[in-house]
Amino acid sequence: MRLLSNSQIEILEQADRLYAGRANIANVRYSVALLHDAPACFETSWRLARALFFLGQEAQSPGPSRELHRAGVKAGRLALSRQSDRVEGPFWLGVNLALLARLEPSIKATIHVREAKQTLLRAIEIDSAYHGAGPLRVLGRLQHKLPLLLGGRIARARSNFERAIEIAPANTVTRIYFAELLLETGEVDRARVELEAVRSAPFDPEWAFEIDRDQRRAEELLRKLPYRLK
Repeated sequence: MRLLSNSQIEILEQADRLYAGRANIANVRYSVALLHDAPACFETSWRLARALFFLGQEAQSPGPSRELHRAGVKAGRLALSRQSDRVEGPFWLGVNLALLARLEPSIKATIHVREAKQTLLRAIEIDSAYHGAGPLRVLGRLQHKLPLLLGGRIARARSNFERAIEIAPANTVTRIYFAELLLETGEVDRARVELEAVRSAPFDPEWAFEIDRDQRRAEELLRKLPYRLK
């Protein structure tokens, strides 16, 4: 593996700082421009896939979201082709594929789902704890939201969420996803436990954006739950 130059390292460090400041979406847009202009390598490719995922997730309409995730898939595939034994490539590729599948016609969606599952399973093999147990969390979300004919499996989703929480109990994204599944299956008391855990989650500067968002979502869902007698 070729060693990175000092200038490449500086670009990567700047891109990471910009992504850490993603509460201001302009930071992530700037990081994409920075990474596009940098010499292509594994380290720039997976970071580009990560930034494009975030921009696609936060896009206000399906068209721009679709294009951003398509670009994220391209960057993720490039990262995976350059270093297949690192978790970042299959994980960020899988995330972009999973989100892109929601925005594509059924035939394309099926293809994206199949590839997303394969790459997320590969990420789990390499490092299931990466990004707050992200590979398990995203696979669980995919299994929860897919119709049965496309591979949706509530029992498997539940198992993956539970495994993810065991690995990274403070991760609010996993707990929100799990709470939403529990509410759909009528397990209100258990959902309440997950939502209360989100509401009382400790601050983590690396996850500040998600914690703030998820705590607001938890409050919203808790207000809708039936009153529980003491």
